[in-house]
Amino acid sequence: MKKTWFAIAAMALAATSTMAAAQSSVTLYGSIDQGVAYINNLKSGASSGSALRVDPGTMQPDRFGLRGSEDLGGGTQAIFQLESGFLGDTGNSVVAGKLFNRTAWVGLSNENLGNIQLGHQADFMFDYLGRLSNGFQLTNFYLFHPGNFDNLANQFQIDNAVRYVSPIFGGLQVGGMYGFGEVPGSPSKSRSYSLGAYYSNGGFRAAAAYTASNDRALDIAGRLGITNTLGTTLVPGVMTPMSSVKSFGAGALYQFTGLPVQINALYTQTRITLGGANARAQNVDLGTAWHYSAANTLNVGYTFSKYESARWNQFSLGNVYAFSKRTQVYVQGAYQRASGDAPSAAINGVGVSANRSQIVVSTGVHHSF
Repeated sequence: MKKTWFAIAAMALAATSTMAAAQSSVTLYGSIDQGVAYINNLKSGASSGSALRVDPGTMQPDRFGLRGSEDLGGGTQAIFQLESGFLGDTGNSVVAGKLFNRTAWVGLSNENLGNIQLGHQADFMFDYLGRLSNGFQLTNFYLFHPGNFDNLANQFQIDNAVRYVSPIFGGLQVGGMYGFGEVPGSPSKSRSYSLGAYYSNGGFRAAAAYTASNDRALDIAGRLGITNTLGTTLVPGVMTPMSSVKSFGAGALYQFTGLPVQINALYTQTRITLGGANARAQNVDLGTAWHYSAANTLNVGYTFSKYESARWNQFSLGNVYAFSKRTQVYVQGAYQRASGDAPSAAINGVGVSANRSQIVVSTGVHHSF
Protein backbone atom coordinates (compact mmCIF):
# COMPACT_ATOMS: atom_id res chain seq x y z
CA MET A 1 0.00 0.00 0.00
CA LYS A 2 2.85 2.38 0.85
CA LYS A 3 4.36 1.75 -2.59
CA THR A 4 1.00 2.48 -4.22
CA TRP A 5 0.61 5.79 -2.38
CA PHE A 6 4.21 6.74 -3.24
CA ALA A 7 3.57 6.05 -6.93
CA ILE A 8 0.39 8.15 -6.88
CA ALA A 9 2.21 11.03 -5.16
CA ALA A 10 5.05 10.87 -7.67
CA MET A 11 2.58 10.95 -10.59
CA ALA A 12 0.77 13.94 -9.05
CA LEU A 13 4.05 15.81 -8.57
CA ALA A 14 5.06 15.11 -12.17
CA ALA A 15 1.68 16.33 -13.43
CA THR A 16 1.99 19.52 -11.36
CA SER A 17 5.49 20.17 -12.74
CA THR A 18 4.27 19.63 -16.29
CA MET A 19 1.37 22.04 -15.78
CA ALA A 20 3.70 24.70 -14.31
CA ALA A 21 6.02 24.33 -17.28
CA ALA A 22 3.10 24.71 -19.66
CA GLN A 23 1.95 27.90 -17.93
CA SER A 24 5.34 29.65 -17.84
CA SER A 25 8.19 30.16 -20.27
CA VAL A 26 11.72 31.53 -20.32
CA THR A 27 13.52 32.38 -23.57
CA LEU A 28 17.23 32.95 -24.09
CA TYR A 29 17.88 35.29 -27.03
CA GLY A 30 20.63 37.45 -28.43
CA SER A 31 22.52 38.95 -31.32
CA ILE A 32 26.16 39.14 -32.35
CA ASP A 33 27.51 41.21 -35.23
CA GLN A 34 31.13 41.67 -36.29
CA GLY A 35 32.48 43.66 -39.23
CA VAL A 36 35.75 44.99 -40.58
CA ALA A 37 35.58 48.78 -40.93
CA TYR A 38 37.76 51.19 -42.88
CA ILE A 39 37.70 54.81 -41.72
CA ASN A 40 39.46 57.33 -43.94
CA ASN A 41 39.96 60.01 -41.28
CA LEU A 42 40.00 59.47 -37.54
CA LYS A 43 41.45 61.54 -34.70
CA SER A 44 42.65 59.93 -31.47
CA GLY A 45 44.50 62.22 -29.10
CA ALA A 46 47.50 63.68 -30.95
CA SER A 47 47.27 61.03 -33.71
CA SER A 48 45.10 61.16 -36.82
CA GLY A 49 44.75 59.40 -40.15
CA SER A 50 43.00 56.39 -41.66
CA ALA A 51 42.16 53.31 -39.58
CA LEU A 52 41.22 49.68 -40.17
CA ARG A 53 39.51 47.91 -37.27
CA VAL A 54 36.90 45.35 -36.22
CA ASP A 55 33.64 47.06 -35.27
CA PRO A 56 30.94 45.19 -33.31
CA GLY A 57 27.20 45.73 -33.56
CA THR A 58 26.90 47.55 -36.88
CA MET A 59 23.63 45.96 -38.04
CA GLN A 60 22.36 45.27 -34.52
CA PRO A 61 23.96 45.78 -31.10
CA ASP A 62 25.70 42.75 -29.57
CA ARG A 63 23.54 41.55 -26.70
CA PHE A 64 22.04 38.56 -24.93
CA GLY A 65 19.07 38.32 -22.65
CA LEU A 66 16.35 36.39 -20.93
CA ARG A 67 12.65 37.11 -21.19
CA GLY A 68 9.87 35.14 -19.57
CA SER A 69 6.28 35.01 -18.45
CA GLU A 70 3.97 33.07 -16.17
CA ASP A 71 0.24 32.74 -16.78
CA LEU A 72 -1.58 33.89 -13.64
CA GLY A 73 -5.06 33.36 -15.05
CA GLY A 74 -7.77 35.83 -16.03
CA GLY A 75 -5.69 37.25 -18.88
CA THR A 76 -2.87 38.31 -16.51
CA GLN A 77 0.77 37.29 -16.71
CA ALA A 78 3.88 37.91 -14.67
CA ILE A 79 6.61 39.11 -17.05
CA PHE A 80 10.31 39.92 -16.87
CA GLN A 81 13.28 40.80 -19.10
CA LEU A 82 17.03 40.91 -18.47
CA GLU A 83 19.36 42.10 -21.25
CA SER A 84 23.10 42.71 -21.36
CA GLY A 85 25.00 44.58 -24.06
CA PHE A 86 28.56 43.56 -24.84
CA LEU A 87 31.33 44.27 -27.36
CA GLY A 88 31.94 41.20 -29.48
CA ASP A 89 35.37 42.37 -30.66
CA THR A 90 36.77 42.34 -27.10
CA GLY A 91 34.15 40.49 -25.06
CA ASN A 92 33.82 43.45 -22.69
CA SER A 93 30.54 44.67 -21.27
CA VAL A 94 29.21 47.88 -22.82
CA VAL A 95 28.98 49.35 -19.31
CA ALA A 96 31.70 48.20 -16.91
CA GLY A 97 30.35 46.79 -13.67
CA LYS A 98 26.72 46.61 -14.85
CA LEU A 99 25.69 43.13 -16.04
CA PHE A 100 22.17 43.81 -17.33
CA ASN A 101 23.02 47.24 -18.70
CA ARG A 102 20.34 47.39 -21.41
CA THR A 103 17.32 46.33 -19.38
CA ALA A 104 16.36 44.65 -16.10
CA TRP A 105 12.71 44.72 -15.09
CA VAL A 106 9.80 42.69 -13.75
CA GLY A 107 6.11 43.41 -14.07
CA LEU A 108 2.54 42.37 -14.76
CA SER A 109 0.69 42.22 -18.08
CA ASN A 110 -3.07 42.12 -18.63
CA GLU A 111 -4.65 41.80 -22.07
CA ASN A 112 -7.31 44.39 -21.20
CA LEU A 113 -5.36 46.77 -18.94
CA GLY A 114 -1.82 46.79 -20.41
CA ASN A 115 1.61 46.31 -18.84
CA ILE A 116 3.30 47.75 -15.78
CA GLN A 117 7.07 47.23 -15.44
CA LEU A 118 9.55 48.18 -12.71
CA GLY A 119 13.33 48.45 -13.01
CA HIS A 120 16.09 49.58 -15.38
CA GLN A 121 14.44 50.33 -18.77
CA ALA A 122 14.80 52.09 -22.13
CA ASP A 123 12.87 55.29 -22.73
CA PHE A 124 10.25 55.86 -25.44
CA MET A 125 12.61 57.91 -27.62
CA PHE A 126 14.37 54.61 -28.31
CA ASP A 127 11.53 52.15 -27.88
CA TYR A 128 8.96 53.91 -30.09
CA LEU A 129 10.73 56.58 -32.13
CA GLY A 130 14.02 54.76 -32.63
CA ARG A 131 12.23 52.09 -34.69
CA LEU A 132 11.58 54.67 -37.42
CA SER A 133 15.11 56.11 -37.62
CA ASN A 134 17.69 55.53 -40.34
CA GLY A 135 19.92 53.75 -37.83
CA PHE A 136 17.23 51.13 -37.16
CA GLN A 137 15.42 50.87 -40.50
CA LEU A 138 18.59 50.91 -42.60
CA THR A 139 20.30 48.53 -40.12
CA ASN A 140 23.39 50.68 -39.62
CA PHE A 141 24.59 51.93 -36.22
CA TYR A 142 26.69 54.62 -37.93
CA LEU A 143 23.46 56.35 -39.00
CA PHE A 144 22.30 57.32 -35.52
CA HIS A 145 22.81 61.02 -34.88
CA PRO A 146 26.04 62.77 -33.81
CA GLY A 147 26.28 62.58 -30.03
CA ASN A 148 23.12 60.42 -29.76
CA PHE A 149 21.65 63.09 -27.48
CA ASP A 150 18.13 62.05 -28.54
CA ASN A 151 18.95 58.46 -27.43
CA LEU A 152 17.58 56.73 -30.53
CA ALA A 153 20.57 54.37 -30.26
CA ASN A 154 19.60 53.33 -26.70
CA GLN A 155 22.88 54.31 -25.05
CA PHE A 156 21.02 55.78 -22.07
CA GLN A 157 18.45 53.92 -19.97
CA ILE A 158 16.37 55.10 -17.04
CA ASP A 159 17.09 53.58 -13.62
CA ASN A 160 14.56 52.99 -10.84
CA ALA A 161 11.73 53.36 -13.34
CA VAL A 162 8.03 52.54 -13.25
CA ARG A 163 6.63 52.14 -16.76
CA TYR A 164 3.09 51.68 -18.06
CA VAL A 165 2.19 50.61 -21.61
CA SER A 166 -1.44 50.46 -22.73
CA PRO A 167 -3.10 47.72 -24.76
CA ILE A 168 -3.31 48.40 -28.50
CA PHE A 169 -6.58 50.14 -29.43
CA GLY A 170 -7.25 50.55 -33.15
CA GLY A 171 -3.54 50.28 -33.89
CA LEU A 172 -2.54 52.87 -31.25
CA GLN A 173 -0.45 52.17 -28.15
CA VAL A 174 0.64 54.78 -25.59
CA GLY A 175 3.01 54.65 -22.67
CA GLY A 176 4.59 56.60 -19.87
CA MET A 177 7.41 56.06 -17.39
CA TYR A 178 8.93 57.78 -14.40
CA GLY A 179 12.44 57.23 -13.06
CA PHE A 180 12.95 58.10 -9.40
CA GLY A 181 16.16 59.98 -8.67
CA GLU A 182 16.22 58.43 -5.18
CA VAL A 183 18.30 61.27 -3.70
CA PRO A 184 17.09 62.04 -0.16
CA GLY A 185 15.89 65.62 0.17
CA SER A 186 16.25 66.29 -3.61
CA PRO A 187 13.40 64.51 -5.45
CA SER A 188 14.23 66.19 -8.77
CA LYS A 189 17.93 65.22 -8.79
CA SER A 190 18.66 62.45 -11.35
CA ARG A 191 14.94 62.19 -12.07
CA SER A 192 13.69 61.15 -15.53
CA TYR A 193 10.35 60.71 -17.24
CA SER A 194 9.28 59.69 -20.73
CA LEU A 195 6.08 59.59 -22.79
CA GLY A 196 5.38 57.91 -26.12
CA ALA A 197 2.74 56.91 -28.67
CA TYR A 198 3.03 54.35 -31.46
CA TYR A 199 0.50 53.75 -34.26
CA SER A 200 0.44 50.95 -36.83
CA ASN A 201 -2.09 50.31 -39.60
CA GLY A 202 -1.20 48.09 -42.54
CA GLY A 203 1.95 49.41 -44.15
CA PHE A 204 1.86 52.70 -42.22
CA ARG A 205 3.55 53.32 -38.87
CA ALA A 206 4.03 56.53 -36.89
CA ALA A 207 5.40 57.46 -33.48
CA ALA A 208 6.02 60.42 -31.20
CA ALA A 209 8.00 60.52 -27.96
CA TYR A 210 9.38 62.81 -25.27
CA THR A 211 12.02 62.24 -22.56
CA ALA A 212 13.32 64.61 -19.88
CA SER A 213 16.26 63.72 -17.62
CA ASN A 214 18.05 65.65 -14.90
CA ASP A 215 21.79 65.16 -14.31
CA ARG A 216 22.26 62.94 -17.38
CA ALA A 217 25.97 62.81 -18.21
CA LEU A 218 27.09 63.64 -21.78
CA ASP A 219 30.46 63.70 -23.54
CA ILE A 220 29.74 66.55 -25.97
CA ALA A 221 33.40 67.31 -26.65
CA GLY A 222 34.30 63.69 -27.31
CA ARG A 223 31.25 62.97 -29.46
CA LEU A 224 31.18 66.18 -31.54
CA GLY A 225 34.70 67.61 -31.28
CA ILE A 226 33.20 70.83 -29.85
CA THR A 227 34.89 71.87 -26.61
CA ASN A 228 33.56 75.40 -26.04
CA THR A 229 29.82 75.19 -25.48
CA LEU A 230 27.20 75.77 -22.78
CA GLY A 231 29.27 78.60 -21.36
CA THR A 232 32.21 76.38 -20.42
CA THR A 233 35.17 74.41 -21.80
CA LEU A 234 34.52 70.67 -21.95
CA VAL A 235 37.17 67.93 -22.04
CA PRO A 236 36.86 65.14 -24.65
CA GLY A 237 36.24 61.76 -23.04
CA VAL A 238 34.87 63.23 -19.81
CA MET A 239 31.19 62.59 -19.05
CA THR A 240 29.74 65.83 -17.67
CA PRO A 241 26.37 65.80 -15.83
CA MET A 242 23.97 68.23 -17.50
CA SER A 243 21.34 70.12 -15.51
CA SER A 244 18.71 68.71 -17.88
CA VAL A 245 18.42 66.95 -21.24
CA LYS A 246 14.99 67.15 -22.91
CA SER A 247 14.30 65.36 -26.21
CA PHE A 248 11.21 65.02 -28.35
CA GLY A 249 10.48 63.86 -31.86
CA ALA A 250 8.10 62.30 -34.36
CA GLY A 251 8.51 59.93 -37.28
CA ALA A 252 6.69 57.76 -39.79
CA LEU A 253 7.25 54.81 -42.10
CA TYR A 254 5.31 53.56 -45.10
CA GLN A 255 5.58 50.17 -46.82
CA PHE A 256 4.13 50.47 -50.33
CA THR A 257 1.41 47.97 -51.18
CA GLY A 258 2.55 45.63 -53.92
CA LEU A 259 6.02 47.17 -54.07
CA PRO A 260 9.12 45.90 -52.22
CA VAL A 261 9.96 49.45 -51.09
CA GLN A 262 9.54 51.28 -47.80
CA ILE A 263 10.36 54.86 -46.83
CA ASN A 264 10.92 56.43 -43.41
CA ALA A 265 11.19 60.00 -42.16
CA LEU A 266 11.92 61.37 -38.69
CA TYR A 267 12.62 64.58 -36.77
CA THR A 268 14.11 64.98 -33.29
CA GLN A 269 15.13 67.93 -31.14
CA THR A 270 17.12 67.95 -27.89
CA ARG A 271 17.55 70.87 -25.50
CA ILE A 272 20.57 70.62 -23.22
CA THR A 273 20.96 72.83 -20.14
CA LEU A 274 24.07 73.28 -18.01
CA GLY A 275 23.66 75.82 -15.24
CA GLY A 276 22.12 78.87 -16.92
CA ALA A 277 23.33 78.01 -20.46
CA ASN A 278 21.32 76.19 -23.13
CA ALA A 279 22.05 74.45 -26.45
CA ARG A 280 19.79 72.80 -29.01
CA ALA A 281 20.44 69.79 -31.26
CA GLN A 282 18.18 68.88 -34.20
CA ASN A 283 18.10 65.94 -36.62
CA VAL A 284 16.16 64.98 -39.75
CA ASP A 285 16.25 61.45 -41.24
CA LEU A 286 15.08 60.36 -44.70
CA GLY A 287 15.56 56.74 -45.71
CA THR A 288 14.42 54.06 -48.11
CA ALA A 289 14.85 50.29 -48.21
CA TRP A 290 14.40 48.40 -51.50
CA HIS A 291 13.99 44.62 -51.22
CA TYR A 292 15.05 44.00 -54.79
CA SER A 293 15.25 40.22 -54.40
CA ALA A 294 14.15 37.62 -51.88
CA ALA A 295 17.54 37.81 -50.13
CA ASN A 296 18.86 41.33 -50.92
CA THR A 297 17.93 44.73 -49.49
CA LEU A 298 19.42 48.00 -50.72
CA ASN A 299 19.37 50.79 -48.09
CA VAL A 300 19.80 54.48 -48.94
CA GLY A 301 19.65 57.30 -46.40
CA TYR A 302 20.25 60.98 -45.72
CA THR A 303 20.52 62.75 -42.34
CA PHE A 304 20.84 66.43 -41.51
CA SER A 305 22.06 67.20 -37.99
CA LYS A 306 22.61 70.48 -36.20
CA TYR A 307 24.03 71.52 -32.81
CA GLU A 308 23.63 75.25 -32.37
CA SER A 309 25.58 76.66 -35.39
CA ALA A 310 27.41 73.39 -36.13
CA ARG A 311 25.95 71.31 -38.97
CA TRP A 312 26.48 67.85 -40.46
CA ASN A 313 25.15 66.32 -43.68
CA GLN A 314 25.40 62.53 -43.92
CA PHE A 315 24.70 60.15 -46.80
CA SER A 316 24.60 56.35 -46.57
CA LEU A 317 24.42 53.36 -48.88
CA GLY A 318 24.35 49.70 -47.94
CA ASN A 319 23.33 46.23 -49.03
CA VAL A 320 22.23 43.35 -46.82
CA TYR A 321 22.13 39.75 -48.03
CA ALA A 322 20.04 37.38 -45.91
CA PHE A 323 21.10 33.74 -45.79
CA SER A 324 18.11 33.24 -43.47
CA LYS A 325 15.95 35.23 -41.05
CA ARG A 326 18.72 34.87 -38.46
CA THR A 327 21.94 35.28 -40.47
CA GLN A 328 22.93 38.12 -42.82
CA VAL A 329 26.06 39.56 -44.40
CA TYR A 330 26.33 43.24 -45.27
CA VAL A 331 28.31 46.04 -46.85
CA GLN A 332 27.58 49.49 -45.38
CA GLY A 333 29.03 52.89 -46.19
CA ALA A 334 28.50 56.40 -44.81
CA TYR A 335 29.91 59.80 -45.73
CA GLN A 336 29.57 62.85 -43.50
CA ARG A 337 30.46 66.48 -44.16
CA ALA A 338 30.62 69.08 -41.37
CA SER A 339 29.97 72.80 -41.87
CA GLY A 340 29.18 75.95 -39.93
CA ASP A 341 30.84 75.92 -36.51
CA ALA A 342 31.48 72.16 -36.58
CA PRO A 343 35.27 71.61 -36.48
CA SER A 344 35.02 67.89 -37.27
CA ALA A 345 32.90 65.22 -38.88
CA ALA A 346 31.47 62.98 -36.14
CA ILE A 347 29.83 59.79 -37.45
CA ASN A 348 28.10 57.95 -34.61
CA GLY A 349 30.15 55.09 -33.19
CA VAL A 350 33.23 56.00 -35.27
CA GLY A 351 34.87 58.95 -33.50
CA VAL A 352 35.58 62.51 -34.64
CA SER A 353 37.73 63.21 -37.68
CA ALA A 354 40.75 65.50 -37.96
CA ASN A 355 38.90 67.66 -40.48
CA ARG A 356 35.38 68.26 -41.74
CA SER A 357 34.80 65.08 -43.75
CA GLN A 358 34.71 61.41 -42.86
CA ILE A 359 33.98 58.11 -44.63
CA VAL A 360 33.40 54.72 -43.02
CA VAL A 361 32.87 51.46 -44.93
CA SER A 362 32.13 48.22 -43.12
CA THR A 363 31.48 44.64 -44.19
CA GLY A 364 30.57 41.85 -41.83
CA VAL A 365 28.18 39.18 -40.62
CA HIS A 366 25.24 39.33 -38.21
CA HIS A 367 23.57 36.40 -36.45
CA SER A 368 20.64 36.41 -34.03
CA PHE A 369 19.55 33.58 -31.77
